[in-house]
Amino acid sequence: MPNIRLLSTDFDGTLIGFDSDGRCSPDFGRAITEHRALGGQWAINTGRSLEHAVQGLKRFAPPVQPDFLLTCEREVFRRTEDGQWEAHGHWNETCRQRHEELYALTEELYFLIADRAEKRGGIEMIWEEGRLVGFVTRTEELMEAFLKEVDLISADFVDFSYQRNTVYLRFCHRDYHKGSALGELCRLEGVEAINVLAAGDHYNDISMLDGRHASHTACPANAIEAVKHRVRLSGGFVAVRNYADGVADALAYYEKKEAAGFRAAASVGI
Repeated sequence: MPNIRLLSTDFDGTLIGFDSDGRCSPDFGRAITEHRALGGQWAINTGRSLEHAVQGLKRFAPPVQPDFLLTCEREVFRRTEDGQWEAHGHWNETCRQRHEELYALTEELYFLIADRAEKRGGIEMIWEEGRLVGFVTRTEELMEAFLKEVDLISADFVDFSYQRNTVYLRFCHRDYHKGSALGELCRLEGVEAINVLAAGDHYNDISMLDGRHASHTACPANAIEAVKHRVRLSGGFVAVRNYADGVADALAYYEKKEAAGFRAAASVGI
């Protein structure tokens, strides 16, 4: 069994560029095939919904399919034998209930955010089933400025949080994010953090790059500076290539590191 038993990758910005054709790179294809051949598993940990993730995966067309999809930055699904996706354990239902409770307690906050956004302009509010679930700003600069206002007016709502990627933002309960979803997947699969490699590129990936759920971390060269800083702090790998090629290089790096450790142990008779 390899040291890296589980690879957790973001999708948009980590495996594919926003302006790319969305296809799997040859180098990543070879790397993920080798990872699977060695007994490793693969989870895509994304902000996309399940339906949107499946669509993106179909276009990505990797040579092997992921074992798990962690969607909406909080849900956990596993692939069935017939290639479908099912909720893994009771996490998703508990997550839904906690978010229902959060909305009931903070409904006025959402409408206040919508009102402030309308007055500021350049912000598109995202509503689902009559509820405000997030927003999109015209520019990243506008996102930075408006987030300061959101942080100020939400300071008294302790369970309120959000996940951000470039100009997109989704509201959430503070206990549910990519990191906690990865932690639950590891609990269900019996995988320790020391056997997990996580790779991401943006703010919403930082929760799975802080060392709690994945002892090995990486990011492609196109990652934002905050992510590169987080990865370096955890002793991780910052690639010199972009997107999926950078993730392939990370897998190769950790495989070589593991092999070197075995050789060193053998040399002293351990």
